[in-house]
Amino acid sequence: MNLSVEEIAQLVDGEIIGNTTSLIINFNRIEHSGNGDITFFSDESFRKYFEQCGATCVIIQKNENSIPKENQVFIKVENPYFSFIHLVEKLATKEEEQKGIHHTAIINETAKVSPSASIGANCWIGANVVINDDVVLKPNVVIYDNTRIGKGTILHANSVCYQDTEIGENCIIHSGAVIGSDGFGFIEEPDGSYTKIPQIGNVKIGNNVEIGANTTIDRAFVGSTIIGDGVKLDNLVQIGHNVEIGENTAAAAQVGIAGSVKVGRRCRFGGQVGLAGHFEITDDVSLIAQSGVASSILKKGVYGGSPARDRLTYFKNEAVIHNLSQLAKDVAKIKRHLDIE
Repeated sequence: MNLSVEEIAQLVDGEIIGNTTSLIINFNRIEHSGNGDITFFSDESFRKYFEQCGATCVIIQKNENSIPKENQVFIKVENPYFSFIHLVEKLATKEEEQKGIHHTAIINETAKVSPSASIGANCWIGANVVINDDVVLKPNVVIYDNTRIGKGTILHANSVCYQDTEIGENCIIHSGAVIGSDGFGFIEEPDGSYTKIPQIGNVKIGNNVEIGANTTIDRAFVGSTIIGDGVKLDNLVQIGHNVEIGENTAAAAQVGIAGSVKVGRRCRFGGQVGLAGHFEITDDVSLIAQSGVASSILKKGVYGGSPARDRLTYFKNEAVIHNLSQLAKDVAKIKRHLDIE
């Protein structure tokens, strides 16, 4: 990237405060930015970094009244964060994928691979696999039999899709993800041993889904584990067998969802949220980080704690816990006053 501030302002429909001819060569975070960088400021918790910032250009809100330093320029917009993202999408260098099949890839003769797909080194593709237009398999991707991968989807290095997996269009699956491994299904015998329950279902993933590194999605016992359109799963998420996740739901790192849970649309789960099996979460539910859910949530809203409670109850409980040591002292003092053992 090598653009003038004036050119950048045109891209974000912004108002320039300062020198219009300054050149920008790089994007950077506000706390690490310097000469030639462009960054943004929209969160008051970062004001100290904004005041110390050495970036050549800072995108700021229209109502921000600060004056740029010498050799610095501001661009005023409605939403600095969104404008910065827009710039990154337009200007960041994108890797060009080479079409075709690397000579070290192993592909079953019954597989159908689009000529516009990119198959990297040491990939393994099983029988009856269908790989559609513009799919990218990075090195060492393994695709078991009867899997279908939709147009424009990218699977990063060392990801694995077990048999019968169905992946929609324009998905991104990051390194180390495992799609379609056996669900955790066993019968406990009278002697305490376990007998494995066959897992003969599959995983179905919709369009525009992103699955983080080392995330695992188990195949169904029967039927399908379903990940809806637009779902975003962070790294190290575990999805159990026969789970259904509604469209545009997002789960942060280390979320665990046990088998047969049905999650609605547009839900938001913070890090390390845990859901026990066999219940339902309705649409538009947000779970605060480390919440534990043991039963259905049928009313939209924000919940927290373990077991999860509505937001108001959760924060009231947290306030009591925060003061627990002082409450214990007060109770002990009262007991002494009343001569109670």
